[in-house]
Amino acid sequence: MDFVCEVLADGHDTSAFASTQQELDDWLRKSARDSDGRNLTRTYVWHRGDGAVVAYFTLMPYFIERQTLHKKQARGLPERIPCYLIARLALDHHLHGQGLGSQLFASALTRAAIGARDLGGRYVIVDAIDEGAASFYRHHGFEPIAGRADRLVLPTKALDPYLPRSP
Repeated sequence: MDFVCEVLADGHDTSAFASTQQELDDWLRKSARDSDGRNLTRTYVWHRGDGAVVAYFTLMPYFIERQTLHKKQARGLPERIPCYLIARLALDHHLHGQGLGSQLFASALTRAAIGARDLGGRYVIVDAIDEGAASFYRHHGFEPIAGRADRLVLPTKALDPYLPRSP
């Protein structure tokens, strides 16, 4: 199945999007355009060429405080560490069970990898909405930070496989 991935725009239809998390559905419909318009986030959507959104992820620049990390994760870093936060990631429930969540996640990591290559940044951060999501992120190499099982990080140096290859 081929999807178009592009920045959320007025022409995209979010009305039928339904993941299994109402909070994520509502944010896409009610807040994503405003957040993107104020340059706080950037939301990327998947559709089949018709503009009807079937998946999305939202990225934003972020800082994490060194003291919130495990000693190994924080070693030699400044007090405030520049990062990328995958703030939202959701797949329409009709597409669950097809391995597309990993593809959507890879698309988000590719965008973060490009940002890290071009602008710097030490980690990609995710906040797992539930234990299933935390398990998904751990499967992809993310590690929890000190005292928070729902917040996980991955060093940006691990993103090299996600960088587009030059022809």
